[in-house]
Amino acid sequence: MKYQDKYVGSQEEIYDLLKDLPRKFMQNSVEVESEKVTIPSDKELTYKLKFEEDEYDGAFAVKVTWVNAEELEEKEEEEMEEEE
Repeated sequence: MKYQDKYVGSQEEIYDLLKDLPRKFMQNSVEVESEKVTIPSDKELTYKLKFEEDEYDGAFAVKVTWVNAEELEEKEEEEMEEEE
């Protein structure tokens, strides 16, 4: 499932929305579209910053990703069963 929240405002307004994010991240209380984001504490996290800009617009994004080993194991098991 994919969830997304969108806000429009000034730099100060967006800062006010984001300033509590580190605390919420550590407390595992981040929510997107009223859905609790469960960030695993027992997996390696990848942190990426992305910046794009041209003459028309710009974008800055922060992304945290991880691998759910359980899903990978299930897919591998399914593939093995299909091969047999």
